[in-house]
Amino acid sequence: TMKNTPQTYTQEEKEALAKGAKIYLDCIDSKHKTKDMKSPDVRVEMIGVHLEGDNQTTGIASTIVDASNVECAAYEFQALYSRRMKKHAKERGTIELETKKMSDSDHCVYYFTTRQVGSSVLHPRQTRCKVIWEKKANGTIIIDVADTEELLEEFPVQAGSVLVKIHTVWVFEPLDHTGDVPQTAVTFTTKVNLCVLFYLLL
Repeated sequence: TMKNTPQTYTQEEKEALAKGAKIYLDCIDSKHKTKDMKSPDVRVEMIGVHLEGDNQTTGIASTIVDASNVECAAYEFQALYSRRMKKHAKERGTIELETKKMSDSDHCVYYFTTRQVGSSVLHPRQTRCKVIWEKKANGTIIIDVADTEELLEEFPVQAGSVLVKIHTVWVFEPLDHTGDVPQTAVTFTTKVNLCVLFYLLL
C-alpha cells in the first residue's frame, strides 16, 4: 500500500503531518542546544534537544537500516496493531493496548496505551494517539504520532490514570544502495513529559 497506492488526506490530516514535520526540522536545526544521550544500542545515536521557549524535552534517535524506506515504515506502522505487539506489550510495561483502524483509510490508525511507569504506587500513564503516515514526492515517508481527543466515548480516559501528552515523528529517508542492499536513514523524534521520556525511548 505504501509503495503503490495513492492516498487522499483530509485538511486536518495535512495540518497534523505538517506540524509533525516541523518538529523534526526544528530538532535537526543546529542552532538549538543538544545533549548526547546514552543509547541502549550501539548502532543508534541519541541526543536530547532543548527548543527555545519549550518546556518539554525532545529526544532524537537515528540510525541506518539495511532495508528500503517502504519496508521500514510499513513494518513500524503495522506493528502498532499486530498480534505480536499485543502479545508482548506487557513485557514492556503496557497494561492495556487498544488500536482501531479506520475502514475508509489505509494511512491512519488510533493507538491507545496504558503503561505502568516505575513503582506500582505511581499512577499509570495513558496515551491517546492518532497515527498517520505520508509518502512525500521525494520518497521520504513520515509517520506522525500525535495526541487526539477523538473516540473518547469508545476509548475513554481511565479513572486513576495520568494522561501523557506526547508527539512522536518517524522519518524514513531513502539513501543510495550499498551494493544490492537498500539503505534507509531512520530518525525517531519525540516530545514528551520529562518524567517518562527516557522510559518511552527504551
